[in-house]
Amino acid sequence: MNGIKSLNIIFLLFIGLILRVILANLEGFKIDVDAWFAWALRINEVGFANFYSSQIWTNYTPGYLYVLGLLGFIKNLFSLDSSFFYLLLKIPSILSELILGVFIYRLSSQHFNERISIFLSSLVFLNPAFIFNSAIWGQIDGLLSLFMVFSIYYLIQKNLILSSVFFSIALLIKPQALAITPVFFLYLVKNFNLTSFLKLSLPAPILFTILSFPFFPGNPIAGLFALFQNMINDYSYTSLFAYNLWGIVGFWINDTQGYLITYKDWGIYLLIIYWLVLSFVYFKKNIGLFTMSALATLGFYFLPTRVHERYLYPSLIFLILAAIEQKSSKIIIFQILLSLVHFLNLYYVYIYYNELYLNLTKVLYNQIIYEVLNNSSKIISSISTLLFILAGFIIIKPSNAKKTY
Repeated sequence: MNGIKSLNIIFLLFIGLILRVILANLEGFKIDVDAWFAWALRINEVGFANFYSSQIWTNYTPGYLYVLGLLGFIKNLFSLDSSFFYLLLKIPSILSELILGVFIYRLSSQHFNERISIFLSSLVFLNPAFIFNSAIWGQIDGLLSLFMVFSIYYLIQKNLILSSVFFSIALLIKPQALAITPVFFLYLVKNFNLTSFLKLSLPAPILFTILSFPFFPGNPIAGLFALFQNMINDYSYTSLFAYNLWGIVGFWINDTQGYLITYKDWGIYLLIIYWLVLSFVYFKKNIGLFTMSALATLGFYFLPTRVHERYLYPSLIFLILAAIEQKSSKIIIFQILLSLVHFLNLYYVYIYYNELYLNLTKVLYNQIIYEVLNNSSKIISSISTLLFILAGFIIIKPSNAKKTY
């Protein structure tokens, strides 16, 4: 029986890999993959300490630059041509999604039968939104989500040092990992003792300093903080094509505008209120940490301004984990619906830039689908936001507010 189970997950893993490798040959999201390409070469040419420059756009945290540096080294070592190197740049995200699929299978196998475990892992292996993100677009939200998930998993296991290490790496890969910071804070408040506080709070800044030092040898903490500030100020708009609350207002509207107060401040206040409610729920009900992380990442995507379309990705992983934690099929329904919304969002932005703005191959361009999406952004944003609200009620209602481990 164990042999059959192993064959099931191996077969699903193989299908997920093959699909991604085939689709990886399509044109990536040119703005992003060209940046990966240039940065991989730049690191090997000028070194870590000289990477950041005011002369060219290099506003990206150091975490993934280590991966790009390694890939650039491999390119130079084996004299890889550009077309193959573009394919190689997609491999880290593809591998991250496969690892996430296996992780979800192993975790769900502790609570469900083989059929359900395979189904839940297929929501990663065969999810069109995830495949589009990694294999076609070439983004690294899968890698970010992997480290975010491991940070919460080890928090659940009470391995606080390892949890802190994984969280710090996630934050160095992309600042969006800040979405789950309140989960760690609430955990410490609920389970406070000095040893736990030190184990969870010290490793992250130490690792931050160590990994940032090669890029900012003069002052790694100040350098990293300045970089974060620049990244935040790069996109001072409501919704950056994200189908969220601010997508209802409109895409790419300056968030220093608004009614009574700025859109930016409205977003901050909404997120604060959201977390006040979640804090109350967390202390009143026995809600698990995967569930709290699902709520955290959803709130981070839907409520503040300056959010890109891809920020929904970690929520879709945490929703699967929340469904396992709560043994709830209803949460899976919302995961599937939001995955569809996410796929449409990625497709729209990909076509907008690659096929129309940059006039590339138009392999994936379908005028009817694009025009429907182009004319329905506020409607889709409204539906997506409604799904967020309904999902939140389903997740925290008394019958579901329980943790299984």
